[in-house]
Amino acid sequence: MNESKEQFKNGDLQGSANAIESAFKDKNTLYYLEMGEVQRLQGTSQIPNSTKNLRIADQQVDQWEIDTQEKLKRSFFNTSAYFLSEGFSSDYDPKPYEITLLSQTLALNHLSQGNWSDAMVEAKKMAQREKVIEQLIQSKVSAVTQAQQEQQANPQTQGSTSRIQEISGYPINLLDDPETRSLKNSYQNPAAYYLSGFIHESQGEASLAAPGYRLAIELRPSVNFFKTSIAKLDSNIANQSKKSFADTLIIIDTGYLPKIVPQQISQSFAIGGSRKLVTLTFPVIERSTERYTPTQVQIGDKVANPELAANIEAMARKNLSDEMPGYVLRASSRALTSLAAQYAADRAAQQAANRNNHNNQNNPTAAIIGAIASMITGYSLQAINVTDVRHWSTLPAQTYMARMGLPIGANVLKFTLPSGVVQSQTINLVGGYNVVYIRMFRNKATVLVSNDPSALPVKAAPTTPVAPVPNPTTEVVSAAKPTLIEAPLTTTPVEPIPNPASGKMEGVKPYEPPSLLNSVQQLFN
Repeated sequence: MNESKEQFKNGDLQGSANAIESAFKDKNTLYYLEMGEVQRLQGTSQIPNSTKNLRIADQQVDQWEIDTQEKLKRSFFNTSAYFLSEGFSSDYDPKPYEITLLSQTLALNHLSQGNWSDAMVEAKKMAQREKVIEQLIQSKVSAVTQAQQEQQANPQTQGSTSRIQEISGYPINLLDDPETRSLKNSYQNPAAYYLSGFIHESQGEASLAAPGYRLAIELRPSVNFFKTSIAKLDSNIANQSKKSFADTLIIIDTGYLPKIVPQQISQSFAIGGSRKLVTLTFPVIERSTERYTPTQVQIGDKVANPELAANIEAMARKNLSDEMPGYVLRASSRALTSLAAQYAADRAAQQAANRNNHNNQNNPTAAIIGAIASMITGYSLQAINVTDVRHWSTLPAQTYMARMGLPIGANVLKFTLPSGVVQSQTINLVGGYNVVYIRMFRNKATVLVSNDPSALPVKAAPTTPVAPVPNPTTEVVSAAKPTLIEAPLTTTPVEPIPNPASGKMEGVKPYEPPSLLNSVQQLFN
């Protein structure tokens, strides 16, 4: 998958799909995440296949949720032992931020086919799963703390540590940058929360939209239109039937998640009055590359200035930072246990050799014991050098958002790609709520639009007979081809108009600071 990264950055989506097929001999959760993401970016024709694969991943996450809840019910000792025995397996447990993004991606797939009700289901599921994720993280922190105390009480493992800062040579700066430190946790995605609020608002569910908006504000208070949306929520819903424009949310994904790679580091441990070097392996997330900030997006004669709504790369770094105490404690305690076993075997071999020399016997027992001890230690340290660096590699690095009021019908969408090339295409917007999704690559982009008649699934023809039409001159419109009333394309000069669609509504309530606790409770109820 790492080798196929260049294909993906260049927008070679078919090549990326082929690479995924060849990389995964066993189709686990990660396979379905990667394939589902690449397929949806191939365009509307592949959305059904993408949704099928993402739903398989979602079913496996459902099972992960059940298994995790069972593990959390175990006694604290068993929970601690489980976390410290984690290793590499063919199965893949998705990372917390990946679970959130799976729900968001499925919701966007449903929206691209005009299915807002299924998108709302995904929004609710995301909130429910975050309860389990929060409990799991808290349990891991407690388990590592208790295990650290137990290791310090054991003479063989007193030198173990859970602090990555004590592993000399680890690039700690890659986990301790300001953007990563600013995050409250690694799984709450403000862009996903805002999308959830927007979906609920479109369905007239103010009580569910409000907590989504409030959580987005709490996590990303610098985004101005987040605050506007919560202030105008009630008036927007009250005037839904009167909307004469397309209330449009623009979502722009840019950049690429840095690779996570294994890095071997030699660490010195004290054992038997001397120090021994052991090579340990830890996951390292590489430096960020190819960041791109979209400055303007033009739709018709209006211009949006997107704001950074979610830093997914920082979420990935935060997740790895949160996991490092467990990685370090497992590696250091296993290394000390193996070194203690080797030291004990060496002493036994030396004692046997001394007895043989004392008895003046030529017995190979000592050499055999020494060889067995070295072999066992070699296999043990080899196990220490296994680290799982798999991750959902086709995710974007950053998500930008904007919200605009636009004319209903055909609009020309224009934006600048990282290469400097301007991409232009016509999109269709309907009255009410719309989502325009843009995934930027180096020199091209994928655009998906909700409610676009050209992209919606074709409805099955009615099976019941159609009653005769009294007026023979009346035109009958097929149910399989929804009508589209296009607004004339404007040719007036472009002027930046950053006002959101909801700016046309009256009766705006003053903005009130959000309460995170109340927002979470409302969203979960």
